[in-house]
Amino acid sequence: MKKIILFFVAALLLAATVPTAARAAGNGSGTLSVDKNNVSVSLTIPGGKTKTITSLRVQLRVSATSGTMDQPDFTFDASIPSTVKSAAVKKEGSAYMVDIILSGKKNQDIFKNSDNAKLGILSVKPASTDYQIKIEFVGKADGVNGPVIKYAESSSLSEVTLSLSNALPATVGSAAHTTTTPPSGKTLSKPKLTATVKKGKNRVYFKWNKISGASGYRLYLYDEKTKKYKKIKTITKGGTTSYSKKYGYASSHRFRLRAFKTETGGAKTYSSYSSTVKVTVPPAKVKKFSAEYWSDGKAALLWKKVSKAKGYQIYRSRKKNGKYLRVKTIRKGKVTKCTSIKHKLGKTYYYKIRAYVTGADKKRVYGKFSAVVPYKNKGKQ
Repeated sequence: MKKIILFFVAALLLAATVPTAARAAGNGSGTLSVDKNNVSVSLTIPGGKTKTITSLRVQLRVSATSGTMDQPDFTFDASIPSTVKSAAVKKEGSAYMVDIILSGKKNQDIFKNSDNAKLGILSVKPASTDYQIKIEFVGKADGVNGPVIKYAESSSLSEVTLSLSNALPATVGSAAHTTTTPPSGKTLSKPKLTATVKKGKNRVYFKWNKISGASGYRLYLYDEKTKKYKKIKTITKGGTTSYSKKYGYASSHRFRLRAFKTETGGAKTYSSYSSTVKVTVPPAKVKKFSAEYWSDGKAALLWKKVSKAKGYQIYRSRKKNGKYLRVKTIRKGKVTKCTSIKHKLGKTYYYKIRAYVTGADKKRVYGKFSAVVPYKNKGKQ
């Protein structure tokens, strides 16, 4: 049964005794029109066609450029006359190939003596909240670049290969369901995103390059719970190239960005996502830092534990506004809020402390220093 629906085996319904021979035709076009998660598929054969097309084969590739999807479905248009109608869907890697075949008897006319035929509706099946699914014509032939269709006419069993020189892909997306490639065929460039944090601050500063033709940008944050990116900000001006947002102290995040262009009717065209950028917000400033007597040769340093801190660094100076040197590193941020340190009897020293966490790049990220605390060891009173 599988051989019956294959393109040129099905063409044997015309006349089993006539040999086949491949020949090339001119250029045609394929049209993908998006309506939410449904894509209408049409073909145009130019050049004043007068011969009846009884069999044809065209292929589509459906791939998720972001998010996930299930297997798509194809439904033939009710107006299409054909003895054989097959739309086999096969998974290839992370994409799906849709192999559309129509074939019939000698008096069958798929195009109904017209240059254009609506083949049917491809229904995509997104499996994630945030998604972008690309649909495109494919197919290969010797000496032909780009997608093709193959067909046969009633007057001959010869296979005709037609290049689809005008066959733009379409994109179905969660943010705007009517997303398509611009009529000009131009695509938006991939933006370059950076994310930085100022020392001790909990505000993340985003910057990116201006994308020619963009109407705006969308910023996404990776959600560790759902293991997916979610949209956190839409910038509606193409000339805007920066944004900032506060996040919790001692937190790490992953971001990415893409540009979009708003077409006539509200449809949106998206660029590829920027490379992912990672940023770690520093821990909070240490509070309630104080120094007390420990022994005649030591001082006790106390502070309020900083949430999520991995450790602390203690600095000391002989003068309040002098040069401070690190005198101790504590690597028990979860439990430590008190330590002792050597302190000569009768001497006054100035202390300050800061917390740290381990950043996304495995390097330490430091919070602000505490207020400076003076202490003179006067011995046991």
